[in-house]
Amino acid sequence: MRWHNHEGFTYVEQLIGLSIVSFIILLFTNLFLLIQTDVHYSNGDVIRFLNHINQDVKEADMIRWQNQALEIIIDGAVISYELRMESRIQRFKDKKGLVILLDDVATFHCAPPLSDHQFYGQLHCSITLETGQQFERLFVSTKEWVHAYQTFR
Repeated sequence: MRWHNHEGFTYVEQLIGLSIVSFIILLFTNLFLLIQTDVHYSNGDVIRFLNHINQDVKEADMIRWQNQALEIIIDGAVISYELRMESRIQRFKDKKGLVILLDDVATFHCAPPLSDHQFYGQLHCSITLETGQQFERLFVSTKEWVHAYQTFR
């Protein structure tokens, strides 16, 4: 291995260059983490929250919006999701326990889908974050929907 080569870069020069580039990349990633201190949540948090509700709704015997809370009844147990303390959505099971699922929420509301027909076992929920971002999802309780279909058929 020669230390000086007029035909191109030597191995030492390549290693030094690679080390400098790696150091700069690591420095910038840490700098971006320091700058990004305002964000307390991400879209992923809201998506995970909505997916968590969806898992409960899949097993639900009945879902309803009552007393400003989303109530999901599974095998006689009432699981409720409520906007509390002005900005937190909390989960309770039979009015016991406390699990904070989402922070920085401005509004949380659910209602049956708007239509001329009655849709049993369906709720349209919307979440507005304090940043103004809005998320919506339609939840369908299969058990409740099938039961209503069999009853009216």
